[in-house]
Amino acid sequence: MSSRPATPVADARIGADSSALPWSARLVRSVRRALRLDRERRWNSEYAAGGWDWLRNIDERAHHSVLAGYAAYLKPGGSLLDVGCGEGVFQEELRGAAGRYVGVDFEQPIQRAQHKANATTRFVVGDMNEFVVDERFDVIVFNESIYYLHDTLAGVQRYESMLAPDGVLLISMHGKERNDALWTALDARYTTLDRVTITNVRDVRWTVKAMVPPGSTFRMAPQAP
Repeated sequence: MSSRPATPVADARIGADSSALPWSARLVRSVRRALRLDRERRWNSEYAAGGWDWLRNIDERAHHSVLAGYAAYLKPGGSLLDVGCGEGVFQEELRGAAGRYVGVDFEQPIQRAQHKANATTRFVVGDMNEFVVDERFDVIVFNESIYYLHDTLAGVQRYESMLAPDGVLLISMHGKERNDALWTALDARYTTLDRVTITNVRDVRWTVKAMVPPGSTFRMAPQAP
């Protein structure tokens, strides 16, 4: 799949086939939609109305830059999956650091991103809780999107099957107290290669971590003392 040219939005629903999910996941999906807990319709409307344009503001750039720096340092020229990519703001920050990029999100943000698609950059429509693909990636990024997994740890573990044996997870979360429990759960399973906390001019904080799963074959380049 990595050599295929970018596909139009109408044909881009790779990974969106719910029949590939366990029956329990399909049941949860049906219940959530029946109870109108699904965010898809609301987010599509908000993106169409420009309600997420603030993600391009200067005070949002720092955590994108750190994630891009980690990708360039740890996996230069590698393949990258951006889970919950929006309209591809982070993809622009990569500036060629990834050799192959796939971003997944709901239909409206993907429509807004699609003009950037080319032979090595694809934007596909899908729900991050259901997305499946038979590719493996050197880097998988959850950039302010991990909160929207129905079960955070189980959701990230599911993406391990899409990570190369020596692949790296890059995760960014707002520095809010309610997210401490998410980091605790992740820290119990994943090994942190590096982490940084950023504070912008409005005193908004993010923590960004580069992590690897259990059994990873990743080896860090020698570090100076």
